[in-house]
Amino acid sequence: MCRLGMVLYPIIIHKLKIMHLKKLYLICFSLMSLASLNAQTKYAKIVVYRNENTTGKVEEEYKIFADDNLTTSLKNYHLEEFFMPDGSFKLKVNEIYASVRKVECASGHTYYYRINRNFSLPDKPITIVSVDSMTANNELKYLKSNFVRKPNDINIARQSGIGIIIEPGVGFEKTGLIGTTVGTQSMISFGGGVALGLSYSYKFSDYFGWSAELSKQFSTLTPSLTNASVTFDQGVLSTTPYLIIPVAIRDEKQIKLGVGVDYRFNAVLSFETEKLVNGFNDKWTYNNTLGYHVIAFYEVMLNRYLRGHVGLKYNDARYTFIMGEKYQPNEPELRTPRGNSLSGSFGLEYCF
Repeated sequence: MCRLGMVLYPIIIHKLKIMHLKKLYLICFSLMSLASLNAQTKYAKIVVYRNENTTGKVEEEYKIFADDNLTTSLKNYHLEEFFMPDGSFKLKVNEIYASVRKVECASGHTYYYRINRNFSLPDKPITIVSVDSMTANNELKYLKSNFVRKPNDINIARQSGIGIIIEPGVGFEKTGLIGTTVGTQSMISFGGGVALGLSYSYKFSDYFGWSAELSKQFSTLTPSLTNASVTFDQGVLSTTPYLIIPVAIRDEKQIKLGVGVDYRFNAVLSFETEKLVNGFNDKWTYNNTLGYHVIAFYEVMLNRYLRGHVGLKYNDARYTFIMGEKYQPNEPELRTPRGNSLSGSFGLEYCF
């Protein structure tokens, strides 16, 4: 029974780790779905339309901005719709000789604004007039029946995004494990390697947002060997509040700066060195731990729905050895290793 227990123990531990990882993934995706659903219920509908009474042919399209973000363009005898969250925002028409109006809105309500030039004045200024629903619907009925169809595309102030990330990095602290034939050491880093995962982000305002990531990070020997391998891998659940610095409003380019917390779990250092003299196969388990990271990203909207980013990410965490299947380390750099690194971050998100 004792020998049978020794055989089954690693298998049971492995199964429990897989179950633990699946539960964490399920919890993360549930939170992301709830956050997305919550975001979708916080929109007010904004309708802007134009019915300038002029005998001349009006070719100019008015550019409509919500809090300095270009939302749509508006032709004469046309209407457009977009959605905004609860609160207030700045409705602006055009950038040069702009007309601006502060709008207070609440979810579940519709707000109508007639946007026309006042041709009776010398400088022909653009006016933004709030219109009651009865008057607006009568005017829109006339527009729809005589000049335009209902808008084919609805523009939404897209605050949420879900996507994929890849983050190759270089570890600052490396530990030599295997001597090579040229007199150097093949080394492992607890902080470098590559991270692959999923991301969710939510934009609270034009200057503040939040993101979460669930990723798998792994690193291998450097330089690699043909007759042996050592791999460190772990799961990482991250959360990051960040500041937004607009760069080019029209093209929706921005810089994101943030500091966040990482929960690092299922950290395992795997050895497959039995082909070497005094080599062995083993798995060393490390504790679940908290770390932190700092990000600096450059982000741009690629089209109406896709957003991409490139940038840098600094990570730092400290691990503690728990157990090995056969052996255990004596060196401090393997019993309590530090995983700090600088990574490049590349991401692509679908926005909604």
